[in-house]
Amino acid sequence: MAGNKSKNQKDYYTPDNIRDMMEKLPDPIFVTDASGNVLLTNSAAAYSMDIAPGKMLQSNVIDLVEKGYYSMTNVTETVKHKKTISGTIKTKLGVEYISTSTPVFDKDGSVTLVITYARPLASTGQKNVKEQSAQEERRKREVDYLRSYVFDQDLVVAESRNMQKVLLTAHAVAQTDSTVVLYGETGTGKDILAKYIHKNSKRANEAFIATNCATLNESLVESELFGYERGAFTGALSEGKIGLFAAANRGTLFLDEIAELPFSLQAKLLRVLETGAIRRIGSNIEEKSDFRLIAATHRDLKKMVDDGTFRYDLYYRLNVVPINIPPLRERHEDILALAAMFVKEYNKKYSADFKLDPETLKSFQEYNWPGNVRELRNVIERNIIINLHNYDEENLSVMPHLPSNEHGDINIFKALGLEGPLKDVMKKVEEQYVRLALKDTGGKVGKAAEKLGIYRTVLYRKLKEYDEKCDDS
Repeated sequence: MAGNKSKNQKDYYTPDNIRDMMEKLPDPIFVTDASGNVLLTNSAAAYSMDIAPGKMLQSNVIDLVEKGYYSMTNVTETVKHKKTISGTIKTKLGVEYISTSTPVFDKDGSVTLVITYARPLASTGQKNVKEQSAQEERRKREVDYLRSYVFDQDLVVAESRNMQKVLLTAHAVAQTDSTVVLYGETGTGKDILAKYIHKNSKRANEAFIATNCATLNESLVESELFGYERGAFTGALSEGKIGLFAAANRGTLFLDEIAELPFSLQAKLLRVLETGAIRRIGSNIEEKSDFRLIAATHRDLKKMVDDGTFRYDLYYRLNVVPINIPPLRERHEDILALAAMFVKEYNKKYSADFKLDPETLKSFQEYNWPGNVRELRNVIERNIIINLHNYDEENLSVMPHLPSNEHGDINIFKALGLEGPLKDVMKKVEEQYVRLALKDTGGKVGKAAEKLGIYRTVLYRKLKEYDEKCDDS
């Protein structure tokens, strides 16, 4: 029996199994010889340095540092001093790590291999290298998800370098409880990234509660967030209601369009974040809620602070880890990957087998996508539906409703009296289009907002700004 057990153990620790185990680790790890030549690596290590795994296996750590893939290496010092050494490094993608190199000795006491393992600095909650190294030695690593889960294409498409950097940052901060603010234009996928952070966090098995602050009725925002006791006010549910803060206990609360939160409630949100204490409307009892907050906005919160429309203390409490999601027009590699994913999704939904032809793909690359990923998804679904009657053609034609980016020969801007700095022209065009939408809908703000693709509260604010400008002039 002992002989069989030894044989099974020997078979288990094969090079392929060791590579598989390394690949399952969520953070960078690689193995070098005493000269610094990379012998084994996982994908997380390679992608964190913005280098292909195959190329990294052909490299020496000194060369990697000299070529700027990362800032420094502990390997040479580990070999020289024959002991574990840790230090802070920064990769080519700008992500900081605590890197620890551990020597492996032969029977004569010489260093034969060095194992280097890195943890994102954002996830350590501190920058004390010695203290972090001690914690790393005591902490047993969890290996319950694959590296491919970090770059899960079904959740976040990250073919472009811009999005890979965003995803690496998101994955690092997911390991902490830090508050995150996601900045990005409408339709860039802030909600998808918020879910990604939650799913990669220690709260992944708990609730993910999401709400859009712009869609909440201003008079009922407080009751939605804090909840209320039965009979707290006219129209309240007889049994009372649990608020979103309480519902997110032990989990994650995602507040989309945080900039639209009424100014009067911003102080109350700040208190909840500072103390964790909430009190339902109509109650004298405080209860605790332990949730991780992720906020999102398409607006410039710092500018709102300067303008006095957003509390400065709440801004600094929220803006612990800001993550900027680039617009689709800056992610050309992602356009094609997303288009292919959406075609596959809607082919399945509508039992079709369409493919994107070269002309359509070219038009996608040339278009600016002001509506970002959401617009791309809608364009593909709309045109698959339109072309269902031409199913035998298999290929999608050039998207018939895709606007052109080309400029005509007629200077329509000058004809409309739109001259001057770009900022002023954009404001004039916006106001004319908003007022036209309002006129077309008979002055109905709700329908006009829907037509413009913005929230009712945003439209009210814009109209107020236009009217104040007229009064000043």
